[in-house]
Amino acid sequence: MPEEIKNEMIYLASVDLLRRMLRSGDFDKNVLDRLNRKNAETMKCRVVDL
Repeated sequence: MPEEIKNEMIYLASVDLLRRMLRSGDFDKNVLDRLNRKNAETMKCRVVDL
């Protein structure tokens, strides 16, 4: 499997986790958005909105 596809799958799994954290209401949306952007940058993926 190409590295690009693996990175995208990992990033999308992290987006799902961040969305669950946002839904729980225990975390600030700004912090989760910033973490999401940083994850996308690190994994070299296009940012998906939470």
